[in-house]
Amino acid sequence: MKILFLSNVFPNPLHPGKGTFNRSMIESLSQLHRVHVITPVSWIDEASHVIKNRKRMDRKWMPFENTGQLSMEYPRFYYPPKILHQHYGQFLSWSLHQSLQRTISSFQPDIILSYWLHPDGEVAVKAAREHGIPVVVMTGGSDVLLLTQNRNRKRAIQNVLQQADGVITVSKDIVNAVLNLQVHPEKIHTVYRGVDWELFSPGDQRTARERLGLPLDRKIIVSVGRLEPVKGHSVLLNACEKISKVGTQFTCYVLGNGSLESALLQKIEQKGLRKFFQLKGSQQQHRLVDWYRAADIIALPSLSEGIPNVLLESISCGKPFVASRVGGIPEIADPDCDRLVTADNSSELAVVLSEMMESTALPESRDFKPVSWHESSLQISQILSDCSTRYTAGLTGLQKTRSSYQRKDKKTKQQI
Repeated sequence: MKILFLSNVFPNPLHPGKGTFNRSMIESLSQLHRVHVITPVSWIDEASHVIKNRKRMDRKWMPFENTGQLSMEYPRFYYPPKILHQHYGQFLSWSLHQSLQRTISSFQPDIILSYWLHPDGEVAVKAAREHGIPVVVMTGGSDVLLLTQNRNRKRAIQNVLQQADGVITVSKDIVNAVLNLQVHPEKIHTVYRGVDWELFSPGDQRTARERLGLPLDRKIIVSVGRLEPVKGHSVLLNACEKISKVGTQFTCYVLGNGSLESALLQKIEQKGLRKFFQLKGSQQQHRLVDWYRAADIIALPSLSEGIPNVLLESISCGKPFVASRVGGIPEIADPDCDRLVTADNSSELAVVLSEMMESTALPESRDFKPVSWHESSLQISQILSDCSTRYTAGLTGLQKTRSSYQRKDKKTKQQI
């Protein structure tokens, strides 16, 4: 099978750490199928890069070794910043028109797979219908849970979900949100994201702390995530301030970059919390595993989530977590070692973190065990194959001829 994957949530030359879960998924799928990735890059990000570095973006950059089964391209995404979000589907469609026409004509995909429902999913569905190709869209949660709070974007996302041949969610909780948009239940599938078992596994805490240069005599909380309001880092900071006042010896390390970095740093200075709350920036995967191993607790006080990779990875490293009771998180939490708290409640979070830091007992096994990326990609592969089969079976002989002719005709025109 040949898969065309379209998503802005994917590593690119300017943001190599973006959408690492999709990178892992695509890398695993490429071991089973030929995959071509189209990941649009913001024209603003590209212009800033050129001004700052005085050189163009490297469009031959690859986030992993090219095995011959995988190809990439990074077309420029033109849009008006911070306004007209409901029309971003049209802006992205204009921006990607030539790339999609050329790729579909030459690559001849059997199916289009897209992550992020709007604008990416809207463009994927439009291209699929134009070229007579089945399309499956994936949602990780924030798009269908948060973007739909805007009436216009909700309408656009509903259209994407209803027109797609298949919908993949990363948690059972998200299924309910999709069903609420009047999507037929038979085309909705849940596939948990995978984990790299070879990388994320239990290890010695002292050794990990020594490698990272962390103190050995304090409790350590680790929080991994973009520094954006939805991740709840301000709530975590307030909770840590409360804990610091009772004399507990601990430090909370936050790993990630984002728009709240300056504001968080300012609050840390104002409240005198440098000893208790530190920002360590984004971390590469091979280094992230040491942070999990070094921690006593993983904290994720998000306001909205699907099933976060952070928690799947921390489970694989044998660490307990405290997280908000949102999205699909309750599906993977083990009541014998993990704790769930009310979102946006720093007082409750402070109490639970304090209790967990005082406890040392951990169960030998968990009820939930993350799947590997290979297992996850096998499930996705089966869904894509089934959708493709149903789509082809549903076409009349005339439609099949027209669909095939459309793609070959476009390829011929490109060559001319």
